[in-house]
Amino acid sequence: MLSTYAILLLATFTPGRAEPMLPAPGFATGDEMVYTGDIAEESTRIDVPYKRKIGLEVRVFAMGTTDSYADLAVLTLLQPKDDPNVSASAAVVTGIDPAKSRTPPAVRLELVRVDAKGRATLLLPKSNPPFALTAKTETKAMPAMPLDSPSTLELGFLVPLPEKPPTVKSSWRIQEKGRPDLAWTVNQSAVLNGAQVLELAGTQETAKFANPGGLDASWRRTDSVWIATADGLARQFTRTVEIKDGVHVVEKRVVNCTLSSPPSPNRGDGYAAIRREIEHAITFAAEADAGRTERLVDRMDAFERRSRETPYRVALDAVRRRLK
Repeated sequence: MLSTYAILLLATFTPGRAEPMLPAPGFATGDEMVYTGDIAEESTRIDVPYKRKIGLEVRVFAMGTTDSYADLAVLTLLQPKDDPNVSASAAVVTGIDPAKSRTPPAVRLELVRVDAKGRATLLLPKSNPPFALTAKTETKAMPAMPLDSPSTLELGFLVPLPEKPPTVKSSWRIQEKGRPDLAWTVNQSAVLNGAQVLELAGTQETAKFANPGGLDASWRRTDSVWIATADGLARQFTRTVEIKDGVHVVEKRVVNCTLSSPPSPNRGDGYAAIRREIEHAITFAAEADAGRTERLVDRMDAFERRSRETPYRVALDAVRRRLK
């Protein structure tokens, strides 16, 4: 479902014309992409029924690129959304303006290395800023996407590609440790907001999801990612996770996210300011995680006084909240 863009021209290209191929993701150093959308969650479990929405923003900044990989900073923001009917009634009863008492967003900032086939690993720089990111920088496998909660590191804009560049009707499978294979197919070509795109459809499910028996617990994940053939970058992605107890779906989570504008270049001082803030936010968070909090707030204050604020300041704010 492509509800975020005003128009999707499902233009199936002229018969006989060569089908477009999907290139590797074309990240360029200093480029930044912002995806915005929401997550709709629903549970019909007797013990914990709920229905809610969460605002989602994913900010992607290319720290550096080579012929073999791109190093990205990925900032994920999850902001609970008020139910307008409930919040209006609560405001009358409590006298509290919901807009002024909003819960701060959940924030996660990570460095991710993406190879030429769109496969991601977590980067683990060992130095203090400025980071020296090289081919020898330590990495570790990406953790499995959670099934029972929103992902705090949203990478739905990445699709692991096969060895041969895929075209319409290409299919391939990605193995995930401890889970069924994730099967991908290129469904169709189209024009989305003036860009030629391919729709990649992914499916992953337990063996008995379609025909469960008794009290079997099972789940299914379905993805739809629209990727531009010009640069290999996602323009929109959706993901649905359904969890069954027996024959009934008792939990459902739908992620819907769209690239809000074309990739914006940051060069010179602009690039340096963003990279500096990202590196310091990651370093301060690591120190907080390790319990090295002595004078940490003072050092954060000093950094903020001498540094230009960027959209990644929210990651520093999140560290401050953890230290209170």
